[in-house]
This record gives sequence, C-alpha cells and structure tokens, in this order.
Amino acid sequence: MLGAIGAIARGDVAGLEAALNDDVVAMRVVSTDPPYDGYFHGATLLHHTAMNPVDARGEVCEMAKLLLDAGADVDAVTLAGPSQPKDIGWTTLGLAATSVSARANGCQKKLMDLLVVRGADLDARNGGPLMGALYYGEIEAARWLVAKGAACDAVAAAGLGDVRRLATFFEAGGLRDGAHSLAHYSQVDLEDEALRTDRAHVLGLALVYAAKNGHVDAIRFLVDDLEAPVNARPFWDYRATPLHWAAHANHLPVATFLLSRRADPGARDACFDATPLAWHRHLHDDQDDPLFEALLAVEEEDEHHQH
Repeated sequence: MLGAIGAIARGDVAGLEAALNDDVVAMRVVSTDPPYDGYFHGATLLHHTAMNPVDARGEVCEMAKLLLDAGADVDAVTLAGPSQPKDIGWTTLGLAATSVSARANGCQKKLMDLLVVRGADLDARNGGPLMGALYYGEIEAARWLVAKGAACDAVAAAGLGDVRRLATFFEAGGLRDGAHSLAHYSQVDLEDEALRTDRAHVLGLALVYAAKNGHVDAIRFLVDDLEAPVNARPFWDYRATPLHWAAHANHLPVATFLLSRRADPGARDACFDATPLAWHRHLHDDQDDPLFEALLAVEEEDEHHQH
C-alpha cells in the first residue's frame, strides 16, 4: 500500500496502476502517526486523492478514476483516530469538498463531479460533505453540492446565504420539519437532541453559519425578520457568538451589521474566555485592518461606559 500512496503523492499514474491489486484497493492505513492520527485515520487509497490532508500531484482525477475502476468503494468513510476520537468520518467526496489544496489546484469540482458520477452519496454521514464545506468556508463547493441535489436545512441555507431557502424552514413562532436535520460538523456531542427543534437555538446556529461565511442579507433576515438572538451562543465550537465568528473570518460588513443590532463586543467564548477582538488579534494581522479598528473602538467604548 505504501508504494501506491507514494505514487499518488508523486502524481505517478503509471506507478499507481502497477501497485494496484484487489487487496491494496480495499486496504486502510493502520498507522496512527500524523496525519493518520486524526480525521484521516483508516484512510483508503481513494481518500488520498482528495488532497486533504495529504498532498497529491498531477492528475488526481485520473488516479481517482483508476482506483474506482479497480473497485475502490466510493463511499468508504475514514475512521476517528486517537487525536480526534469523536470525528464524524469522511468520504472522499467530503474530503474533496473541504479541501483547500484541491480548490487551489483547480481540481476540486472536477474530482467531486467524478465521485458523484460514480455514485458518491451527496448526503453521506447525514450531510457531512455540505456541512463540512460550510464549516471550512468552502462556499463554492457547498453551492455545487446543493446544486447537485444535496439535502439542505435552515442552518446550511444560512451558511449558503440563501435567504429564500432559509425562509422556508420557519413559520410563525416555530420551525418547520427539517430545520435542523443535518449532522452538523462540530455537534457530535450535542447535549440535548431537543435543541434540534428549539427555535432560538436553530436561529442562533444559523446566525453563526451566516456570520462565518459572510452573508449580511441572511443575518439581516434572521435578526430583523425572525428575531434571532444576536448574542446567541449555540451548542457549537467554543460556544461563541456570531460576532466572534465574524471576527474569526474577518468579515467587516457582517461585524458592522451585528454591532448595529447591539451585538456585545465584550462577550467571551466558553473555551478561551476571549472577546471577538481577542479572536481577531490572534488570527489576523491587525495592522491597518478596518475590522480590528472597528472592534477595538467599540470594545473600548463599552469598557468606558462600564466605568
């Protein structure tokens, strides 16, 4: 199997073909050394073509086709490794949809298309590819999946910035069926399944996804029309507010709008006890950064009023 992995890394189609047999195609990497200690644990050869997390060169689609022709399971799922024991598991489609390298190399959609044509489940792991793409900011991959027919819920619609679709999941004072139906990445430990039908929680989570992906129109609809709690802390990464996630992704228009609707600049997440300004300082070069200046000004003003 190591020879085949090396051939994929080199982009050596002929070398890969020479290394293949029925056993190798179905094998999984058993190592727990990086990068196989986390979400890539138990990866098959096909998983390696997604360029996530390991690099691959040359015609990855040609190599993926070769593996599929040889009998590779298009929907094989990675296992949870010791460093990420609660990972949701990824198909090759999910890895490709969340792959920065595949996008940067211009083969993301081509590989996704090949996988879907060959029978890949668009909704594997109950929405893993779509929610993973939105989690990691691969918005074009997410839109491609939905255009191909991937299931979508209210939170995904917010992450896509699709206000029309988002509106279909809400009714007066409540939620319609399927508003929070997908297995959202980062919610494997959802404390209470009843939260999936809790309007305030779903609105808060939708706000987070919209903020993370830069969709002011979706946020305006959620806050102004549906009265979503602007300082929501849904059960999700770090129990942070939408303003934290706007700062995380460096979305100035989103942060500006949230602050105009009384988002709390002094709110602290549950993991690092940090404000949105602290998140921005940690993640971005703040020199001459307008979002940093806006957050700094409003936090200083807030502290002044408290004194």
